[in-house]
Amino acid sequence: MKTTVISFLALLLCLTATAQSNFYKLSLGGGAGLTQSFTDYEKSKFGKTIYGVGEFFFTPFISLGGEGQIGRIKGETRDVDLKPTQLLNSYKSFTINSKLYLGALIDYKRNGFSNTIKGLYFGAGLGGVLNNVRGAEQPRTKDLIIPLNLGYTYYFPDRSGYYRYGINANYQNTISLDGGIDGNEKTSHTDVYTYFSIGIRYQFGPMGLSRKTLF
Repeated sequence: MKTTVISFLALLLCLTATAQSNFYKLSLGGGAGLTQSFTDYEKSKFGKTIYGVGEFFFTPFISLGGEGQIGRIKGETRDVDLKPTQLLNSYKSFTINSKLYLGALIDYKRNGFSNTIKGLYFGAGLGGVLNNVRGAEQPRTKDLIIPLNLGYTYYFPDRSGYYRYGINANYQNTISLDGGIDGNEKTSHTDVYTYFSIGIRYQFGPMGLSRKTLF
């Protein structure tokens, strides 16, 4: 009887262990990409931008973090009444973003495809941008912005079997609530710019325990 009880407890412990996984709660990353403007300047142009990001993971698939960007937003117009005719905004921004990964919503153990797309995420945030528009009447302004994110991160395990390194692709749509992205705050046009980026991630710090297995 004693042997049976010990065997049952050992089996229960084994099942519990296999149903859980450890994960790193902290993440740092960075990358580069291209912005595209959608403002009073009817011709959209691409600008180069770099970014850095830090995140805290509550679970392997829910995170909250900050992102900083430094780069350029460009545009062009044929409207001679709009000065300058060439938009060049050397901007800096910082936002707080939350992200929800598809892995939190699906059973990714069913097949290889669902396991592959578990790194797909969407998110939203809030922050500010410091504009520096060359040639504008008020070149230096501040805007409140709302970033909307859609992206994918693929993680690689380290020697211990934990997710440590990642490659990320992200498409961000940023909406300005003040209209100063193009240096023309008096217009009713909502200023928007998009940012497509490629970057890397590094997971570290204290370990969390997930009820879902990650592999």
